[in-house]
Amino acid sequence: MQSIDNKMVDEYVNNVCGLVKNKKVHENIKEELLSHIEEIIEEAVADGKSEEEAINCALLQMGSFDIVGSSLNKVHKAAPDWILLGMTSVFILFSIFILGFMGVNASSSGNYVDEISKKYIIRNGFYLIIGIAVVMGISKIDYRSLKKYSKHIYIGSIIISIIGLSISPFVNGVRGWISLGVMSFNVLHITPILLILSLAGIYENYDWSSLKNILIGFALGFGPGLIFLVAPSLPSLVIYTIAVTTLIIISGIKLRYVIISLGTLGMAFTAAILETAYSRARITAFLRPIDDPYDVGWIYNQIYMLRKSAGLFGQGGNYAQDMLPSANSDYILTYIIYTFGWIIGIILIALVLAFIIRIGFIGVNTRDKYGKLIVSGLCALFATQFLLNILMNLNLAPAFAISLPFISYGGTALIINMFSIGIITNVYKWRNTPYITA
Repeated sequence: MQSIDNKMVDEYVNNVCGLVKNKKVHENIKEELLSHIEEIIEEAVADGKSEEEAINCALLQMGSFDIVGSSLNKVHKAAPDWILLGMTSVFILFSIFILGFMGVNASSSGNYVDEISKKYIIRNGFYLIIGIAVVMGISKIDYRSLKKYSKHIYIGSIIISIIGLSISPFVNGVRGWISLGVMSFNVLHITPILLILSLAGIYENYDWSSLKNILIGFALGFGPGLIFLVAPSLPSLVIYTIAVTTLIIISGIKLRYVIISLGTLGMAFTAAILETAYSRARITAFLRPIDDPYDVGWIYNQIYMLRKSAGLFGQGGNYAQDMLPSANSDYILTYIIYTFGWIIGIILIALVLAFIIRIGFIGVNTRDKYGKLIVSGLCALFATQFLLNILMNLNLAPAFAISLPFISYGGTALIINMFSIGIITNVYKWRNTPYITA
């Protein structure tokens, strides 16, 4: 209570706040301390004590300012989630080791791929430095300052996607690649993250009570999926759709509307997949790869044979470069299992699950709804991409052009993923801190 006018009380409160490094919570702490002190003083005065005696009694009951201040400093400490950052670092260091091992293995075979692997390591190192700078830059801001720009980010991401798809050529059957000097990136990689950031702000206090609002909300969320259909990139469409569905559910819509919308989207997605003979052949090959062992079904049979021959401890340097295409990207998990064994493969999968659970834990324990939506959406993005890649490498899902985040080679993909981690840890950092707009 600010009605207390006493030098000793002011000194006590200021000493407590002096030990709390997060200055954004000082005003809240002062109000809370003064409120407790006034309650104690009122009780003491009611018991017949003088005002001075009541104040001394209140300060004594509150406890030593250094103990109280240290305790509050721990509670309100604004620090990133070092556990999540540590897991991310393990993924990246493991990726560098894997690429290096690929290079050594190729060199021992007299294969020119050695130079390519060195190039991958150097480029990934360059992108890693940029990614670290991005994470450090994000840590300096408060994620809640982005909320007022939600509509602008949404419109901007749509415009960037349309421009990217319009001017970029097809690369491996997909459009969206843009070159900026020595760097190149695919707008389909960054668009989902920007859309999640914008939709989190739009959906924070969204009214799902009327049919009109439901249709508008679904159009805002699922409408950008057309971008991934045009590209075309079905994996990106699946990942984005699951992330948006997560946002919509957490924002408070009734579950039956989500089920109806997903059913409709599911039928449209199935029709899109079965529209071409090539897509139908891919599905048939996934279900029965033995029927076409030398064409579409070859990759499924090859993945199965490599996993089967891996053993607990792997085949070491016996891997030949022609055994598997995209061993450094889409099928890097199969390479890891074959080379280092199922023990390492299982440890990696367990770490992936722990990584996803950790992000989910941050989302659950974030009281700010905007932050909760951001973390939940990004958690869905990571979880879907990780799990689809793992299932694909275990022959439990059709072959997609989808990489393993942080592990697979990919320069700008690494920066984009680290940007997402930076946002998540930023939410964690400010989870117990009031937002001050001044």
